[in-house]
Amino acid sequence: MLSDLKDLIPELNTIRRHLHEYPEIAYKEFQTTQYIEETIKRWGLKFHPFKRLQTGGYCDVGAGPLMAFRADIDGLAVMENQEHPCRSQISGVMHACGHDYHITLGLGLLRYFVRNNILKNRLRVIFQPAEEAYPGGAKDVIAENILRGCKVILTTHVLSDLTVGKIGLCQGVSSASSSTLAIEISGPGGHTSRPHESVDLIRLTGAYLCQMNDYIQQKTDPRLRFTLVFGEIKGGTAHNIIPQFISLRGTLRTLEVNLAPQIIDEIRQFSAQYSQIYGCTIVVSNPSTCPVVVNDQNLVKYFVDFAKAHKIEHEFVLLPQPSMGADDFAYYLDKIPGLYMKLGCGGKGSAHSGEFEADESMLAPAMNHLISFIKYLSCNRLIV
Repeated sequence: MLSDLKDLIPELNTIRRHLHEYPEIAYKEFQTTQYIEETIKRWGLKFHPFKRLQTGGYCDVGAGPLMAFRADIDGLAVMENQEHPCRSQISGVMHACGHDYHITLGLGLLRYFVRNNILKNRLRVIFQPAEEAYPGGAKDVIAENILRGCKVILTTHVLSDLTVGKIGLCQGVSSASSSTLAIEISGPGGHTSRPHESVDLIRLTGAYLCQMNDYIQQKTDPRLRFTLVFGEIKGGTAHNIIPQFISLRGTLRTLEVNLAPQIIDEIRQFSAQYSQIYGCTIVVSNPSTCPVVVNDQNLVKYFVDFAKAHKIEHEFVLLPQPSMGADDFAYYLDKIPGLYMKLGCGGKGSAHSGEFEADESMLAPAMNHLISFIKYLSCNRLIV
């Protein structure tokens, strides 16, 4: 580990624990933003709040060509296991996806580089709200026009499947696209004693979901990977009333850049045929789509070269499979070459659950890798 990093880790541990104890959900990260700003000002740096957004902001260190690091700052509406030694003090809200670590890493980079004036370029750390919301805060940040001239953008995500100290990258596609689906099914309604005089919407909805998946599988090249899962269904008010209305909410995820629009079109075609056969009305909408996260091939090569030059090949992993999870970091990568890096965090539980608990010892090797790679890009004039 970098010798001048060791005395910084205890301070970062304190920051991370505070952030974990006081999480806030998307677009409501007011106290989180205030804490970030106060911390940055304490270090003699300037915090720039966003002009259009009420939460989040950014901070620069160094001078010259611009590169950026994105740290997402929102928590999730999840109740944390109360037996965790460091746990949320906000009932029903938790940093269940490691964003407390991401914020801490962003702050740690600022702290390190303001103390060690070694960068040959400018580093902008972006504290982005609402990564967990649809369509995500990234589009709002991009609209702030703070990335003009930015050469490279980096971000990290904790990964419990990797042991502490490891850093992983995918070549090319790193995370799936995520398209939200809203489907409204309606019919005349009626009495459950006379289903023949109405349209039995609940029964038809169950069959609709099963048959739709079969239809899409048949229409889609089997070599292309996707998932279609519904997480919400609403309809009905009483046991003896056939409802007039049922709503479904689901997510389509794909690893192919242009596959989602094709599948959504197939869902609409199937729905039109189904509604005609069974006498109901089906309206399909796609409120948002977060694109596929695609790592820049040149930056992947630079990281491989960096790992060899710093003799950390044993800590670097080329991940064989991308994640079916989505991240709005994809919007930045549509405009700027970048890397989405996975950091081994070990720990317990799965992300987005109240059992999730990363191993705090991950901070030291993660900081070491990030600082060293940013120095490598800067000192080798790869950011010009």
